[in-house]
Amino acid sequence: MSVSVEVGKYGRIVLPKEIREKYRVSERSRLIIREREGEIVLIPVRRYERPTDALYGSVELERPVDEPKRVAREHLRSKLVEEMR
Repeated sequence: MSVSVEVGKYGRIVLPKEIREKYRVSERSRLIIREREGEIVLIPVRRYERPTDALYGSVELERPVDEPKRVAREHLRSKLVEEMR
């Protein structure tokens, strides 16, 4: 999809409704601006009510973990012990 927009006063642009809806961009949304090979790229930043939701499914485990907090604490404790040696 290619759309042309005009840069207004203070460098503001208006994203077309179709694009805002497609990428869930609304008032107060945040966008990352990157330059790439002579282009300006806008990347929407997803926000979560519970930030840990963003991590859900990002790690594959050999077996299910019933108590993830306990496992995480044990892992951190073992790393600290290793570092102290």
